[in-house]
Formats: sequence, structure tokens, C-alpha cells
Amino acid sequence: MNITTDTRNMIVTMLAEGSPVWYVAGMVNMRSHDVYVIGREAGYPDKAELRRAVWAARNRIPQAA
Repeated sequence: MNITTDTRNMIVTMLAEGSPVWYVAGMVNMRSHDVYVIGREAGYPDKAELRRAVWAARNRIPQAA
């Protein structure tokens, strides 16, 4: 799956804002499963973890593994 960093950030941001996976998938024209996998890598369904991922991406701070 080749997606840009901007698309990945948009997906994580939308999930952090509370948008459902199926909605985000429709907005970025991807399969729900792919959106779920990207969200899961960033901490989905924990919205606090997603917000930290968004903050880290905006401030260019590497996330701890």
C-alpha cells in the first residue's frame, strides 16, 4: 500500500477527531481495512494516543515504538 505522509496524517487526524473508519475510508478513497490498519499503527482506537501521534507528526518528534 503506497500512501503519502499527508494522507496518513489526514487519516490519523480524522480518526483522532472521532470520525468512524468507514467515513474516513470514503473521504480518502481507500478500503476501510486499510484505514483501520493505518489507524491501528498510530494507536486506534485510543483517541488520546491518536492525538499524541498527530501532535508528534506536526512537531516532527519521533514516536516511541
